[in-house]
Amino acid sequence: MKSIGIVTNKKGQLSEFLRKNLNEVFVNKVKINNYYLQDLNDGEIIDDKVILVMIDEMAYKVQKYASKESTIIVIERTLREKEIYKIAAIPSDTKVLVVNDTKETTIETVNLLYSIGINHLNFIPYIENKVYGDIKIAITPGEVDKVPDYIETIIDVGHRCIDVATFLKVFNYLDINDKEIEENLIKYSESIISKDMGIKKQYMDLFIKGQQLEVLIEHTQDAIAIVDNEERIVLTNSIFANLFNFKIGNSFIFNNDEIDNVLKKDEIKGEIIKYKNQIFAVNKKPIKYLSYKSGYIISFSDVTNIKRMEQNISKKIRENGFYAKYNFDMIITNSQKMKECINIAKKISKSDHTVLITGESGTGKEMIAQSIHNYSNRFMYPFVAINCAALPENLLESELFGYEKGAFTGALREGKIGLFEIANNGTIFLDEIGDMPLKLQTRLLRVLQEKQIMRVGSDNVINVNVRVIAATNKDLKKLVDDGLFREDLYFRLNVLPISLPPLRERKEDIMPLLYSFLDRKIDFEYEVENLLLNYRWPGNIRELQNIASYLNVMEFNKVTLSDLPQYILNYGIDFNKELEVIENSYKLEKVIDVLECIGKSEGVGRRCISERISYIGEGEVRGILDLLYDLGMINKNKGRSGTKINNKGLMFLNWIRKGIK
Repeated sequence: MKSIGIVTNKKGQLSEFLRKNLNEVFVNKVKINNYYLQDLNDGEIIDDKVILVMIDEMAYKVQKYASKESTIIVIERTLREKEIYKIAAIPSDTKVLVVNDTKETTIETVNLLYSIGINHLNFIPYIENKVYGDIKIAITPGEVDKVPDYIETIIDVGHRCIDVATFLKVFNYLDINDKEIEENLIKYSESIISKDMGIKKQYMDLFIKGQQLEVLIEHTQDAIAIVDNEERIVLTNSIFANLFNFKIGNSFIFNNDEIDNVLKKDEIKGEIIKYKNQIFAVNKKPIKYLSYKSGYIISFSDVTNIKRMEQNISKKIRENGFYAKYNFDMIITNSQKMKECINIAKKISKSDHTVLITGESGTGKEMIAQSIHNYSNRFMYPFVAINCAALPENLLESELFGYEKGAFTGALREGKIGLFEIANNGTIFLDEIGDMPLKLQTRLLRVLQEKQIMRVGSDNVINVNVRVIAATNKDLKKLVDDGLFREDLYFRLNVLPISLPPLRERKEDIMPLLYSFLDRKIDFEYEVENLLLNYRWPGNIRELQNIASYLNVMEFNKVTLSDLPQYILNYGIDFNKELEVIENSYKLEKVIDVLECIGKSEGVGRRCISERISYIGEGEVRGILDLLYDLGMINKNKGRSGTKINNKGLMFLNWIRKGIK
């Protein structure tokens, strides 16, 4: 156990007082030994690490008894705070006699009173046997019996107690590092009048900062150690102590070449090591003071905890709705054009440059944008989407950039965070960028150039780390030429362009996509499939989804041409080639009359048709039937079933009647 020696002239109240005074702080965690100068013999050695004496003269006398390892400290003393109030109440300029056991200690007491701010009185040091008839008040630190009898009022402030400055010296020499002792000194310092209030405050500030540092390193889930320049451990948190078999003062060496080769680097950022079946991400950074390196702080992050944190972050983002639900694996395609787009998008994902996705409405621009985000290094962070054409200018501005409280009439009382701030570290998707007002284009340009935003109604600049993906179905170059889109913004956006093909150029994807949208298995007649493959799909994939929704609701098991929505039948097919063949062979009116005749019957032969259409002979009817059969508009059956019109024939009739050419 560490020890302190107290040397006084003789055993008495003072020696016992000082022992108790020390134990107020050290609470028996440091051994306190009393020595009395009158009892010390020549050659006797005091081997306590710290020896405390009352005055400089005593320090000189004790020197011959102290071991070479001992440090002699002259105690600086002060008064208890509660005793000072008695003195403070004495009227100004009053003569007050100060009495102590010796002339030297009396002078010390006077100096102490002045040094702690009692300067409104006229203190007179007592000299033994001298009469002070004009003085009525005396102050003494526990030496009441030495005060002359004629003094009317005696204020006993008690023995002078040890000052904080002396305790700090003892702490330093004994290398005290005990939380309870440090807390005791804080409490003790609050009960005394320190000779140096600056030291008291500095120590309290240092203690509080020490506590804050301890809470900080204990609060983290990482194992943390601080080492000196010789790589000896100075401080650790409990997680580090539990994980690794190191103690304070040990050299920070694992005796594992793979780990030690990593740790000997001057700076480490996120390098991976394996220790006892656990995987850690290691960070190491020099600690510098006044440009001099004083050591290093090293942290070990359990990769399992990191993954758990990632999952929690992802969960929180999902709860708030700011996440990307699509990825590249979810894109259904057999189209070479689309596969090329996906390959480009995957390469683009790994960069942070701005992306501009162009394509007709409904081609899947947002799906590609979400896939890029989920394939990028930002996948853990928010994906925020906004349609620039869906909101008026003022509302779009406040949504994107946020606003301060009271920024405008109707603003939320507490203000509002903007989408750029919400998307920080993630991705913001600006759909229909071609419809963004020119004023907001200017603000967006600043975000892209400076990575900074300002809320509406605020002058404060906020730094943001956001990747921007923009999309449009418009020709931005033409908008630039027409003065409707800023040229500088166009070039800022068009860093990494992707152009998505329309569905009509992805015919091999039409049926697989349609099947994926259906709730159940549905069969399609050949004519229906042929029609869908040749339809122009102006609404692209979104329109195909609408068709699937219609078929799901109608609960068809097998879809014929007549089951399709009317607008598909009206606009979905081109019969110009068939019309040209017909007109090169027969009069169109005759062919139409034959088709209509067949359509009105469940099945009819050529003789019956000739009888019903008197101006067409049976031979010509036979030729027209052969032509219609070759064109796939009728079905010929043997026997009584006769000839029947099919869906293509019906569609051709509908096409002719409506004049769709």
